Amino acid sequence: MLRFIRNLLILIAISAAVGSKCARTFGQEFLDIAPAAATQPNAIPATPLGGALPEAQPAAAGAIAPLTQADSANLDGCQVIARIDDQIILACDVLWRVNQLIEQQKQKVSEDVTPEQIAAVRQQLMKKQVAALVDRKLLYKEFLRNVPPENIPRIEQNLSEPFEEKEIPSLMKQLHVENKRDLEKELARLGSSLADERRSFNERIIAAEWIHSKVKVNEEVSPEEMMAYYQAHLADYDFPLQAKWEELAVRKDKYKDPREAYAALAHMGNDVWQQHAQKPTKGPAFADVARAKSDGFTASRGGDHDWTTKNALQCKAIDEALFKLQVGQMSTIIDGGPTFHIVRVLERKEAGRKPYTEVQADIREKLKEERFQTEVEKYLAQLRSESRIWTAFTGNVSADVLLGRKPDETVKK
Repeated sequence: MLRFIRNLLILIAISAAVGSKCARTFGQEFLDIAPAAATQPNAIPATPLGGALPEAQPAAAGAIAPLTQADSANLDGCQVIARIDDQIILACDVLWRVNQLIEQQKQKVSEDVTPEQIAAVRQQLMKKQVAALVDRKLLYKEFLRNVPPENIPRIEQNLSEPFEEKEIPSLMKQLHVENKRDLEKELARLGSSLADERRSFNERIIAAEWIHSKVKVNEEVSPEEMMAYYQAHLADYDFPLQAKWEELAVRKDKYKDPREAYAALAHMGNDVWQQHAQKPTKGPAFADVARAKSDGFTASRGGDHDWTTKNALQCKAIDEALFKLQVGQMSTIIDGGPTFHIVRVLERKEAGRKPYTEVQADIREKLKEERFQTEVEKYLAQLRSESRIWTAFTGNVSADVLLGRKPDETVKK
């Protein structure tokens, strides 16, 4: 497996503000969300999902048996890849998101990636996604165990409206489609279906509601607790020197002679100056010119740049101008290498620290959330200790092992 990752050292140029770039590799994009063990040689066989699945380890006495041949067959076109007690995880629960991520990353690289490399990365991501679903399945199992079966259809019916009104638009946005029919086609192409997504949505919402119904904490937070937290995390509330600014830009490669690009930007700057002088209260001339003529990354939103920290920009000339210009003052033309720029500072914040009075409400919520998460972990730990798991990638393991919470060992119950 390590050999595949080494072969995936293909740089991805990610454009940031004013042309700054940072290099990432195709392999690194995936390994950021893959378990550490997955990067070891032979950790996961590089077998395409559609091929033979790895053999499960022999089940310990009393443990759930490995999938049978019938289990491994496609269920409604979707293969079983894990079982948590009596709950199953299907390939389509995770495959389409994995395939979408792979496609997105393939579009960013300039070299071909082999089918074997793609298959190996897909296995890593599938294993990670399966691990992430364990707690949801455990919670959903508890819900089913405690709710009368005759109530389930009504609960699922109640979830139909939020699925249609919120989840479907979200899926359409993720998959860049305009209507429900195209969404179904794209999900099918990636390895899922609308029915699969509805089931997954229902389980996700039910699991979240179940944990909130079972875990209760004291929501009273004393002033002493909040102040102690603030004092222990002072660095979290420090902020550096920052500027909010706008930009006009002209790329040199649009002209035969850089002097023509310089002149074009000079005309844009003069337009802003003249419009502002003639109608100083009639609107943002800078933004209008930027939308109409600028080549900057943020031209479509009027050349506006959000808060930028000092020394954060690759172009040092722009960085220097942002923290020397008076607020509201336009710069002279700045040579940024491939592009000429004019910038204007809109606001500036000196370095400092947020006062306690400004952040105490956030601290209160954070402390309440920490209490809640502590109790959630206790509740889930109990469920995990009682569960037995099989996956196509690991064989029979405990929930804690699959989630990387203790040394690898198989379940013995």
